Amino acid sequence: MVDPHIVGRGRTQKGAPIWDTPPAPFAISAIAETRTFDVVIVGAGCAGIFAAHSAAEQGLKVALIEKLPSLSARGMDNGAVNTKLHKEAGITIDEDMLLTDLVRFSTNRVHPELVGIWVHESGRVFDHYIDLCRASDMQVALVDCFSVAKTYPDMFRQYPTAHIFAGKGQKISTGNEYIPTQEGFLTFVEGEAKKLGAEFHYNTACERILREDGGRVTGIVAKDKDGRYVKFAAARAVVLAAGGYTENQEMVDAWCPVANDPEIRTFSPKGGNSGEVFAQALWVGAGLQNWPHPVMIHTIPGFHIDLMAGNQSFMHVNRLGKRFQSESLPNQNLVNGRFRQPGRQAWAVFDAKYEKDHATFETGFDGPITEPIDQLNFHADKGRLCRADTLEELAQQMGVPADTFVATCKRYSEMARNGKDEDFNKESYLMFTIEQAPFYAVPIRSHILVTVGGLDCDPDMQVLDVDGNKIDGLYAVGNMQGNFFANEYPLMAPGLSHGRAITLSYVLGERLAQAAVAART
Repeated sequence: MVDPHIVGRGRTQKGAPIWDTPPAPFAISAIAETRTFDVVIVGAGCAGIFAAHSAAEQGLKVALIEKLPSLSARGMDNGAVNTKLHKEAGITIDEDMLLTDLVRFSTNRVHPELVGIWVHESGRVFDHYIDLCRASDMQVALVDCFSVAKTYPDMFRQYPTAHIFAGKGQKISTGNEYIPTQEGFLTFVEGEAKKLGAEFHYNTACERILREDGGRVTGIVAKDKDGRYVKFAAARAVVLAAGGYTENQEMVDAWCPVANDPEIRTFSPKGGNSGEVFAQALWVGAGLQNWPHPVMIHTIPGFHIDLMAGNQSFMHVNRLGKRFQSESLPNQNLVNGRFRQPGRQAWAVFDAKYEKDHATFETGFDGPITEPIDQLNFHADKGRLCRADTLEELAQQMGVPADTFVATCKRYSEMARNGKDEDFNKESYLMFTIEQAPFYAVPIRSHILVTVGGLDCDPDMQVLDVDGNKIDGLYAVGNMQGNFFANEYPLMAPGLSHGRAITLSYVLGERLAQAAVAART
């Protein structure tokens, strides 16, 4: 495999990428103002907000720089292990098993120490925020977890890690519908950080990371809303928390080409994952984690024609009219299987028993019913899915070979009645006959959420250069932090992306404060 640093810092077919050649140093005369802090954080997403709160809570002088007008938040789940909510529910998660499963899932292409921080420290960190939220009359809830694997329960273990933080009276998800509550949670933590003296500079874009001739990183230069260049000097650390790079096509092509495959690319917020801070880090010598980078891709309901039914464990067929995988695999595994099919085309196929069959799907990405049959028929009337009175007519609408498709449906129905998938070993309780008209076929689509590969970081969250040496004063958290995920995003621990951002950012704030105390004494 090509060295990722050569790929990252080399040339593409389009010529030299933005990260290939550092620009000229900033002229001192261009800097209108210099501000000095202990810690300067770049990015006001989940990781940046919690890094700021933690560092301020420890008594450090903190500035957070964000190019957008406000913080960035989406989703709802926050993963943690053995919190007080778990104790209240009588749940104990086996931390050793979870850590082993996560490292094994990554094929050991991560730093187990980084993963271990989340596994072993998230309970303590989340308990702190549970207390803060409850004291402010906010809701905290543990999301139900259901493992699809019943025949072989150890094959795809699921851990009940997802927590939801929401405002008083706000509707929260049961785990099966998408109700975004994260913005309220982050806004609350931002407010707590401001009470502790942390400064938040919005509409202020990081333009350059400052490093002393291959030595220590000493701060950043940012452009404020008035177009002025301001130097934010960092006595202790610059923490990079500017998110992924899904909006940067050149970086995606070079570092994470599989991110080009999903049909749906919704950037939220737009401009929030454009990758310019990655380029700035590489300009000062930072390296990248092992290439290619992992990415979070799901089949997710609610995006245009991507209906919930297309996300379920119904029978999947490709454009040849053939089944091609066990539909009870974890969601991102299903995505991978479809991407191998001709034209990446596939449909979820079921019959008029949809509501009754769908009610049995209890996995985190499945039921209970969120799309009644009337809603499906509405979309069918709009041409967003196929509906027919015979399987032959359905095949014609789909554009697949009718003989092969009908034979596939008949074999699947027979195996469903016999309670055994002889082709792909699907969980039999998720198999249903396809015999009662009308018949439906929902086109399956995938949605890219974010890249989860980042800068080469050591177990201390410190950024390394291309030779593997620490860059003094430079750290990365959240989706800029490499070596926590590899291959792809694991679904065994719901909310892990947010959970690691919260936990590792909070722990980093504590460690930076401890280092400051040690330096003074």
